[in-house]
Amino acid sequence: MLSLAFIVPHSPILIPNIGKQNTGILKKTGESFGKIKKEIINNKIDTLIIISPHKKDNSDISLNNHFALEINFEEFGDYLSKLNLSGDLELSYQIKEKMWPDFDVNIEALSKPDYGSNIPLYLLLSENNQKIKNFKGKIIIINTSARHDFAYHFEAGKKIQETLKTTDKNIAIIASGELSHCLNHNAPGGFFQKAILFDEKTIENLKKGPEGTPDILKTDPKLALGAKECGLRPISLLLGVLDGLNYESENMSYQKELGVGCLTMKMKLK
Repeated sequence: MLSLAFIVPHSPILIPNIGKQNTGILKKTGESFGKIKKEIINNKIDTLIIISPHKKDNSDISLNNHFALEINFEEFGDYLSKLNLSGDLELSYQIKEKMWPDFDVNIEALSKPDYGSNIPLYLLLSENNQKIKNFKGKIIIINTSARHDFAYHFEAGKKIQETLKTTDKNIAIIASGELSHCLNHNAPGGFFQKAILFDEKTIENLKKGPEGTPDILKTDPKLALGAKECGLRPISLLLGVLDGLNYESENMSYQKELGVGCLTMKMKLK
């Protein structure tokens, strides 16, 4: 049963040992993560699914089917922030079986996930570098495909929904991704004149709930490329999982001070 669905950013600055004094710039985003954390605890989630775009070899959609996940941020020079979590091998394999052969999907066993997964997992499930006591669940990491378009990910999400409908587990699903990385002249992707328009239209369409999905899927690939986004494929897959369900979108926060569109949104299932 699917209980919770969110879109979150994955800026490394959100990790205190990485962002240090700059973490406060994303205070509103951090507060949104805190609210999601409470919902995960209060709903007694059995399996948390994270959709990430940042696996290095991401030509195809993949499922990380490792039983033990080592969350760390050594690639950012942070050797202190760590977390150990358990993978949901059973449900992960069931999802893969449902998707194959209609979709190119790999199943892999990687003990060290990518940062697009690690940052949300650490922020949502840790307290003093330990897994929060009230979370007894397991994790599934789904990595999107760089070579397939938004509509392909949407259809893949619909297949995943078929599996989630048949499980007795209480599920939360989170699309980890950011909008434009080119919102000002100090942005990591440089400045792109249409970046603000890209973010505004994407958020506007997401706010419409199911009615806005067709416009998300028809986003001009050239505009998305110019905006240097990394969120539309995870979002499209999430929207596929939600297809046909009754939900409303709630914009929890949106920050662009760092030149990157950090959107946190809840899809409130009815």
